[in-house]
Amino acid sequence: MKSLLQKSLTRFTICTAIIFILTTPLFYLLTKYYYAEDLREVIEAAKLGTPIPHTDFERDMFEGILLQFGIIMGVLLVSLSVMLKVISKQIWAPFDDTLKRIEHFSLEQESLPLFLRSNIKEFNRLNSVLTKLIEKNLRSYKMQKEFTENASHELQTPLAIFQTKLDLLLQQPDLSEQQADIVQSLYEVSGRLARLNKDLLLLAKIDNRQYTQMEILDVVQLTENMLPLLNGFTQGTSINEDIQVKSLTVEANKTLLESLINNLVVNAVRHNIANGEIFITIKPDKLIIANTSAEGMLNKDLVFERFNRSSEKIKGNGLGLAIVKAICNFHGWNIEYQYNENRHEFIVSFIN
Repeated sequence: MKSLLQKSLTRFTICTAIIFILTTPLFYLLTKYYYAEDLREVIEAAKLGTPIPHTDFERDMFEGILLQFGIIMGVLLVSLSVMLKVISKQIWAPFDDTLKRIEHFSLEQESLPLFLRSNIKEFNRLNSVLTKLIEKNLRSYKMQKEFTENASHELQTPLAIFQTKLDLLLQQPDLSEQQADIVQSLYEVSGRLARLNKDLLLLAKIDNRQYTQMEILDVVQLTENMLPLLNGFTQGTSINEDIQVKSLTVEANKTLLESLINNLVVNAVRHNIANGEIFITIKPDKLIIANTSAEGMLNKDLVFERFNRSSEKIKGNGLGLAIVKAICNFHGWNIEYQYNENRHEFIVSFIN
């Protein structure tokens, strides 16, 4: 097994030698009809007894050397060109194959790419290192996936039991008002913990790309189907629709698309004013959800960050917009925030 340098030099040497052999007749003709031309004229004049013609051996020698040098340089350039275009392509073929296999590799497949065996030791070494690195990442991915799922389930059970016990306590007839307030506050805390656990699990699954079931969905129809549910928790805030297209089809995971719309509407409710309005606009390639607000413009650099909350008075765990951003990244969509005429606007562009 040779190194890449040895392999390249060997191929270049062989290529140059072959081209030199092919150009040997050219050197022969150059010597016969250029260097020996004056010598032939002298010999013929001596045979015929005629005066010896004037010759310039020094000039002919100089011009001949220049011609030979030019031919040699031409041969080397041709060899280098062949080496770069043809031979190099053959030598680097295993490396190109490795790049293609890495480009098509995905952790979600949970399988190692099979790299081709090469007779160049550097490429084999590269493939070996990549295989070990991918194996390590696959193990880490599986462990993280299992931990996320196990941790979520392990937390859900005690939280559910805790909430059930609190429900039983609240139903006790001899519970004092102070005790009832304490139990009620604990119940609210446990509810926030349950929602936080659910949101963190959702984010982890999105980051791990565990939502593999994709289908063609109509954003218009899905939004209209969700409106009765969305109106149920708007708390007096009215929802105004502006559907500018009959249908808007996208390829997406249905659970995630529903979560995206739900989180944007919930965010619009929480950041609204009393008896305010929510505006849902659907354009040929966009979904826009806006809301009236007494707040000023939010920080565009932080609005999609996890646990970011514009005010402590706002309910929620600060993960809603982070989930929206993660869902958009998962599908290859774009989302941006704008503030116009005392309205917070979130614009989802479905064109990749």
